[in-house]
Amino acid sequence: MTVKEFYTTIGADYNEAVKRLMDDAFIMKLLGKFAKDQNFSNLVAGMKGGDYAQAFTASHTLKGIALNLGLDVLGRVSSDLTEALRAGENDKAKVLFPPVVAEYAKVDKALKELGV
Repeated sequence: MTVKEFYTTIGADYNEAVKRLMDDAFIMKLLGKFAKDQNFSNLVAGMKGGDYAQAFTASHTLKGIALNLGLDVLGRVSSDLTEALRAGENDKAKVLFPPVVAEYAKVDKALKELGV
């Protein structure tokens, strides 16, 4: 799989990502760091344990990283979750959490196919 195919697979805009991040080599480097990032696991732990402050911090950071890397859908669903947590709408956050998990799994699978 190429970097362009990775972005297509996850429903993101490769051209926008490469404009922002310069070239495929740099994108690969950043995607490698993303694959090792602990914010998703911190988000899962926070949501499952009812630690919504931890979940907010992790979701907010995950959103920022995803948007900076051009992982558009993951960024969008993480943003929705972040805003619910920011507002203290924990029941709403519980509904918005599964789409984040599903999208993260999609990105993770594509990263593995990319060789990251």
